[in-house]
Amino acid sequence: MESKTLYKIPHLPPEIITEILSRLSVKSLLKLKSTSKSWHSLISSEHFIKTHLENSEKNPISANHRILSVVKKPNYELKHFSLRPLLYEQATEAKRGDFPIDKSVHSLKLVGSCNGLICILINKKIFFLWNPVTAESKKLPDLDVSVYISERGFGFDKSSGDYKVYAVSSRRPTIGNIYSLKTDSWTRINNDLEDGYTLGSKTGTFLSGNLHWTITSKELNWRWCILSLDLKNEVFGIMEQPSDAIHVDFDPLVGVLDGCLSTLYYYPDDGYLEFWVLKQYGVKESWSKLMTVSHQDYNDAMDMRPLQSFVISPNERVLFKYGSVIGIAVYNPKENRVEDPKILAFDQFLNSDIYVESLVSLNC
Repeated sequence: MESKTLYKIPHLPPEIITEILSRLSVKSLLKLKSTSKSWHSLISSEHFIKTHLENSEKNPISANHRILSVVKKPNYELKHFSLRPLLYEQATEAKRGDFPIDKSVHSLKLVGSCNGLICILINKKIFFLWNPVTAESKKLPDLDVSVYISERGFGFDKSSGDYKVYAVSSRRPTIGNIYSLKTDSWTRINNDLEDGYTLGSKTGTFLSGNLHWTITSKELNWRWCILSLDLKNEVFGIMEQPSDAIHVDFDPLVGVLDGCLSTLYYYPDDGYLEFWVLKQYGVKESWSKLMTVSHQDYNDAMDMRPLQSFVISPNERVLFKYGSVIGIAVYNPKENRVEDPKILAFDQFLNSDIYVESLVSLNC
């Protein structure tokens, strides 16, 4: 008879355990926190939360990336679903978010997402920060506005480790305000913008420590430009656009594509649109044309809009907003066609954004 040898599982070094756990989903990690005091301490640590977030962000089409959408039927709801299946012709299911919304809500907008935190504007005056996975939420202090918030943005100042919200009241003259999560307070900043300017979008797109809008004004000779707000120094600037992109009548749309600033330019008279990507932030020469979609290639090309953050998958399929009754579509550039993804329990949305599931806490 062969003798049986018992093997003991070797003790794993802490760094190996951290590496393994940091690749799990947030939901799994929240369950594992209750298994032991040591794992609770590890998973709750600032170093682990940062490591897990970095691993998730390395792959923009991982299972940790989801789309959050505002729907109304008849009351407002937030629904979320996995991003990955949409880019691989698979079905996904929309689920209702647990953010508290009652019948008193008559307006709900997504201001932006950053490191797993979502900024929400309710009734055009009240800001909330929310982590959809941990269900942690925080109402921001009321901002003294006479009418409503007309411009907004949400981002992260890496130098200070602080999350910031930018808001402008609709009253004139315009006054810029920035909220700091670390101090839990609002401060006024120099807007540096003359009255009479026009923004292409009221919501800023966050990337590389800056919020971005498209803007035109008399001071800019009524040309459309990309306006940036540096959240570290809290100052505005104008970014250079592609030299070959000639745009006069319609404002370009700004988005984030695979971690790069991107723009969409309309040429309605010629019946086509162009997508450009800034491969190296702040370097004008690194603008590169990603694709051109013409009316001949696709009849409804002019109805395509980028999500505030959007992605291109390894098979080059690109996710977009689409249509006058807004839905989500996937554009296949190789075949010049738009495909309708299969999203169960979901019809249309008012606005939408992509977020990464994370353990980031609102308690700085």
